[in-house]
Amino acid sequence: MTKKEAFLQVVQVGSVDDQAAEMYLLSAGLIEDDQFVGDLNELELAAIPLLQSLLSVSSTSEGAFSEGRSRDGIKDRLLFLARKHGLDDVVSALLNKPQIKKYDWGL
Repeated sequence: MTKKEAFLQVVQVGSVDDQAAEMYLLSAGLIEDDQFVGDLNELELAAIPLLQSLLSVSSTSEGAFSEGRSRDGIKDRLLFLARKHGLDDVVSALLNKPQIKKYDWGL
């Protein structure tokens, strides 16, 4: 199994464009055709930016082909990987909940 094949298994959100997978592998310093020897951490860390980019695209269509993705599924996978690797900034950004502040009207 190549690193690219293993990477696509790590992403786990349906189909991912081959060129996108290759780009994120290369940006992480990984060669797509190298043999996968069991280092999941490097593939999981490479998957995080890909998953972040997929959050903004919930569906894809080209001609008669159309594919939808679960935004919640992508977010769940991204949260899992970010927590596993201690990426608190990613977790905070995904779980950012609006804060309601109390205003004292002086009444």
